[in-house]
Amino acid sequence: MNHCSASQLAENASSSCTRLILGSDASQGTFPSTWTWPAVIGLAALLTSTYFSVDQIRKSKRAKQAKRFQPDYELLDETVVLLDKLAGTAAQKADLTKLGELLSRIKQAERRFPDLPLGTVVAHIDAYRKTSLPDDFQRKLTGKRILLDDLLDLSRQQGAAIANALAAISAVQNEIDRRTN
Repeated sequence: MNHCSASQLAENASSSCTRLILGSDASQGTFPSTWTWPAVIGLAALLTSTYFSVDQIRKSKRAKQAKRFQPDYELLDETVVLLDKLAGTAAQKADLTKLGELLSRIKQAERRFPDLPLGTVVAHIDAYRKTSLPDDFQRKLTGKRILLDDLLDLSRQQGAAIANALAAISAVQNEIDRRTN
């Protein structure tokens, strides 16, 4: 009968574990060391290829989404250019025909992508269109049928509506950028 102390058992167990980890050949039929390095390399290769596959899928989805959003992003850019142009003048109803066309296209984009905050852009552009000056405001001003204070108030409202619309467009474009980058 072989009587071993606890310290001898711990020493024997730790030395056999050490031999297994270091890869020395053990005579008791343990896992051969030739399998450990290829297994580690194979596992690393599997993890790396999985990471890059998932990354490619993610990039592909974002590229498809960016392609879907591109026409609407350009539409918003076109709207910004027009609003900047209109900000330099007191807009009359006749000046807003192009803006009406763009607004119609923005409403279509809102129906396509209801999760984008395009509704705020539509609301601010509608508010801007409601503050336009009458087409014959110069004649009405000289004929004293319209007060100068009313025209100035409408002009101020136009400036505020343009600023709000530009901020809303910027928010939508930032959201598109966030989703596609």
